[in-house]
Amino acid sequence: MISNSEFVSAAKHMGFNKIFFLPADDIPTDYGKLVSSPKEALPGAKTLILLIMPYELAENTGSREGVISTYYRASQKAYKGTKELTYILINSGAHAVYNSNIPLKSAIVKYNIGIQRLNSLTYIDGIGSAFHIQNIITDNEFELDRLAADIYPADCSKCMRCVNACPGKAISDTGYIDPDRCLRSVSEKKEIPKEVESLLGNRLLGCDVCQMVCPHNKVFGSERSFTYPLKKLLKGDLGDLPDIIGPNLARKTRMICKACVLAANNKRTDLLPLLEELARSKDIFVLAAAKRAIDRLEEKQ
Repeated sequence: MISNSEFVSAAKHMGFNKIFFLPADDIPTDYGKLVSSPKEALPGAKTLILLIMPYELAENTGSREGVISTYYRASQKAYKGTKELTYILINSGAHAVYNSNIPLKSAIVKYNIGIQRLNSLTYIDGIGSAFHIQNIITDNEFELDRLAADIYPADCSKCMRCVNACPGKAISDTGYIDPDRCLRSVSEKKEIPKEVESLLGNRLLGCDVCQMVCPHNKVFGSERSFTYPLKKLLKGDLGDLPDIIGPNLARKTRMICKACVLAANNKRTDLLPLLEELARSKDIFVLAAAKRAIDRLEEKQ
C-alpha cells in the first residue's frame, strides 16, 4: 500500500497545494443531490482524501471575445490529476473511487479545514476561496490528519463587499445565493434567462467578482483570464476547449448559444451573418438564441 508521503509527493507534482487525509465518516447535508456517506460510494472505505488546487484570480481584460474564468482551467487540471492519483492507489493494491458526489464544502467546515463565508464559497487559510477541490475515497488506511478546531473567524456579515459588488445581485445579506442570478451558475447553463443575459457582459464561463472584492483573497496575479473567439464558437469550432475546461461544459450547442448572447452583449454586428445563418438551424436552442441575439443587436443600432 502507498504511504502518506508517497501520495502527497505525487499529488503536489500534479499541482495540488494541500492534501488532507480524513476519516470516511458521514458528512451531514440537506442537499438531496449529494451523498452524505463516503461509504455509500465505496463500501469498506477508510479514508477520505481532499485535494486542493489553488488558482490565481485574474482581472477581466474587457475583451469583446468570450472570457473564461481561470477557475475552469484549474478545475479540469484537478479532475485529470485526481483521476491519475486514483489509478496510482488502485495499482498499489487499494480500492479507490474519485470525484464522488459528497458535500465537499460541508467536509471543509466539518474538519476545520476552512470556513464558508457570506458568498457561499469556502475559504482556506493561506489560499482564500480561489481553489478547486477534488476527492478520493479509498480503503487504504492512511495516517489521518489532526486538524485544529475553531481557527477561523466565522462572522463576515459586516463587510458586505461581496453583496454590494455582485453584478447579478445574487447574494442576500443573510448569505442566501440565488442560483438564477449568480453569473457563474447561469453561465454554465445552456439557456440564459433574458433578465440576466446582459449582465454576463463578455463572460463565457464564470464570474469572480465576489472573490475579487473579498479582503480574504489575494487577487490580480500574473495569470490572465482565458478568452475564446466568438466567431469560432458561432461556427461550432471548439478547438481545444473540451480539453481545457472539460467536455461536459464545452458542449457545442451550449457554447454556440452562449456565444450568441455574448455577441449581442458586446455589440458584435460583425457577427450578424453568422447569427443569421444560425437562425435557420434545426437545433431549437441554437435557433432561439441566434434570433434573440439578432433582435438585440438590431435594437442597439
